[in-house]
Amino acid sequence: MFRNKITTKNGQEILLREPKASDLKEFLRHINKQVKDRTEGVGTGKKMTLKEEREWLKSVLHNVRTKKKVFIVFEHDGRIIGSCEVRRKPGRGSHIAMFGVGMEKEYRRQGIGTQALPILFKLAKKRMKGLRIIALDVYSFNTPAQGLYRKVGFRKVATIPDGVLLKGKLHDEYLMYYYLRK
Repeated sequence: MFRNKITTKNGQEILLREPKASDLKEFLRHINKQVKDRTEGVGTGKKMTLKEEREWLKSVLHNVRTKKKVFIVFEHDGRIIGSCEVRRKPGRGSHIAMFGVGMEKEYRRQGIGTQALPILFKLAKKRMKGLRIIALDVYSFNTPAQGLYRKVGFRKVATIPDGVLLKGKLHDEYLMYYYLRK
């Protein structure tokens, strides 16, 4: 079972660990807090129910066990404050994995991603044999996230014009790649 600790810019200790079934209610609190805070990157715009979150967590745990996904929880003082994942694409795209991250807003810009992403990518490379590229999509207006991604080694490889509809307005979406070294 993976566990690691990092320290934020303001001195808070953050535990990086894999999820477990007993995290259900804490995951539900975390995602619904992000929905309430209107976090732009959250895929759902509605609060999740316990049943929906249970099914989601069951799927995450299954995909971690079967090595289709590496998933890391960020924990501070016993609370989940964020998470990130690398999930392998199927078939001919199986050398590529998609990356996603979510963080409660009061913990952003504290150096967590800068420290945690290289650890996650090293773990993904070790567990997901044959993985060569980690990819992500980011909104064109999300310049803080783009800065983080460039800082850890991502490169923009494509622009999808009007790829995102948010609050009735179209925005470009960028595809970024992180190339794993052999």
